[in-house]
Formats: sequence, C-alpha cells, structure tokens
Amino acid sequence: MPAQSLQAAVRAKRAVSFTYTNSENATRTHTVEPIAVLYRWYAWYLLAYSRAKNDYRTYKLVRMSDLNVTDSGYIKEHTGAEEALCMADKDNNRGITKVLIYCKAKAKARAIEYLNGKITKEKENGDASMTLRVMENEHFWFGSLLSLGDDARFWSPRESGGASSKPRRKSYLCIVNYDRLLSQMLRYTWKK
Repeated sequence: MPAQSLQAAVRAKRAVSFTYTNSENATRTHTVEPIAVLYRWYAWYLLAYSRAKNDYRTYKLVRMSDLNVTDSGYIKEHTGAEEALCMADKDNNRGITKVLIYCKAKAKARAIEYLNGKITKEKENGDASMTLRVMENEHFWFGSLLSLGDDARFWSPRESGGASSKPRRKSYLCIVNYDRLLSQMLRYTWKK
C-alpha cells in the first residue's frame, strides 16, 4: 500500500520517486523527500520536499503510480510538517478560489465538515455566512455544496488575492444558473 511505504520512507528519511498525473492530466516522474502523509479535502496526500523545484508540495496519493523508496537519504533538513504544509499551500501554483456562501443553521455543520467552511458571520438563529477556499480544477467540492440543497446559497466566487479581488462573473453566472436549473429540475420532479 502506498501510504504505508511512504510513512516508512518518512521514518527512514529516504527519498521516494513516483509517476504522478496532475489535475490537468500531465504525467511526469518526481523524486521527493517525504515529510508526512495527510488526509485533507477528503483524500490522502503526500507532503514532500521537491528536489527539482526546491519547495514543499502536496501530491494526491491516488494520482501516484510506480512508487519506489530510494536508497538516497534527505539532502535537506526539513521543518515540521505543519510549517511545511503552510509553505506548500502558500506556494501552490494552482489557483485557489474563494467562495462565499450563505448557509442555513441545519446545514452549517455539514458545510464545515465537508467543505472546510469558515464562518465569517453568524446570525442568532444559527444561519451563517461562510468562506470556502477551493482548488481550481478540483470540482468534487461543488457536488458537496449542491448536496446541501436549498440550505446553502452561493454569494460570490472570487479570484484568490483578498478583498481587492474582482468577482469571476462568468463562473458566478454558470454556478448560479446551474443552481437555478437544479432547483427547477427538483421542483419539477417532486410535482409529478
């Protein structure tokens, strides 16, 4: 099992090589120094130091093949996993989209659990405004959000970059129209 081999490599401080297919379907071989195996966004990831890129990165385990624990030890002294993960997230070259949603109280716990929602404002009745940070080219979060049904509504997807970011109007319209279409389809189905 890859996770066990990777954890053994972390303990032994041995580099690993593997073939990896990224979210854009590009495949190449990587040699990295594994730091930790972690579970996030409902998937297992390897947090590792990339010798070629000279930075920390995360690799989704299900996208790996041909895993090999090498005889080569670490060439760099590494910080703790938590600090390395922060650096990997900060340096991530894939876009992160900030999604603002309004969530009813009865769906709030699910939005926090499944979407890692962060409450920005909460009403007395438990309804809340939330911020989600989602990876571009990863679309499974969208299904989780849709599963909340009428208990969650999009406010505005924005490009990463903080308060000065402009709304992504095309994406927003697509999401709003899809949300409306789904609601209409569900109403039609229930009326029959």
